[in-house]
Amino acid sequence: MRTAHVLLLVLVCFACKQPEVKRDHSVALKETLATMRGAIAAFRKDNGRYPRSLHELVPKYLPEIPVDPATGTPATWRLITEESVQPSSDFTTDSSAAAEPVIIDVRSGGGAPYSNY
Repeated sequence: MRTAHVLLLVLVCFACKQPEVKRDHSVALKETLATMRGAIAAFRKDNGRYPRSLHELVPKYLPEIPVDPATGTPATWRLITEESVQPSSDFTTDSSAAAEPVIIDVRSGGGAPYSNY
């Protein structure tokens, strides 16, 4: 019977730790996203356009591309992009006009709930 009590205690302790890990990821992710969004805004203010890639933010706006706290890697960021059409010399748009995707926001690639921040 004593072994059952110890096992139950271990299971209760483990169950209590899970929300703390999730909360830590949430806090770290919100802080990282705020930093990255600030870097995107500063880049736009300085350059009059949004960055085409996260690499354009390094090293002036970010020391490096941060790790996504939800996934543990910098390679999983979901980039929210917008295409800006470059007008031709007569300001008309045709099928040959180059559309340039730019990053307007970034989200976690860790899935819900992290991708909602």
